[in-house]
Amino acid sequence: MRFIVHPEVKARASDALAWVKEFLARFDISLLGWLRIDFGREHRDRQGRIYYKFHGVYGRCWYPTKKQPSIRLSCQVPGPFPCEIISRKKPIYRSSDGTWPAEAKQNRGPVYCDASSGRHWKRVYAKTTVKNLNEGVVWVFAHEAFHWLRKTGQIPGRNNEIEADAFADQMLGKFRAIESRARDQLFPPATPRQPMPVQCELFDGP
Repeated sequence: MRFIVHPEVKARASDALAWVKEFLARFDISLLGWLRIDFGREHRDRQGRIYYKFHGVYGRCWYPTKKQPSIRLSCQVPGPFPCEIISRKKPIYRSSDGTWPAEAKQNRGPVYCDASSGRHWKRVYAKTTVKNLNEGVVWVFAHEAFHWLRKTGQIPGRNNEIEADAFADQMLGKFRAIESRARDQLFPPATPRQPMPVQCELFDGP
């Protein structure tokens, strides 16, 4: 498998890249052709300054074809950070008696109808905040990795965007826990020192 990483990502997100490599080591990567992590396609303004058309984090998972028999993962992290990711959650369905669950009031979006079953439902969205480049790399990689792992039958679930977002949120939580433990080991909580007895003597003037 080819591991293609932008030099600046290597320099600024080494913790995330180490986590990604450890993650990959747990699975069968024989069908994985390459993993690319960069900032997306670069553009230049009239003064020659580099800018990126898209913001935040995004990616894509390419499935095998006759011309390209491998799976390829592409992850882009242009930022800026921190940034909010709009994540998709399980939809809310109307009950058979025509009533909606209480949480439906918090989602004022349109109501959809499944033509085959006649069920009515609402889409649900949430926000996931990635604080820095490390977290951005972990989240978007985990999202795209879910599609690859589900396609190859290495994890359970349905191969859709809702479950990919949920998996990415879960992996981000685990990465944060690792980072938190590392900080605790590097900077252990200070314990208050025991008071030291001091003998004081009062002297009269000369």
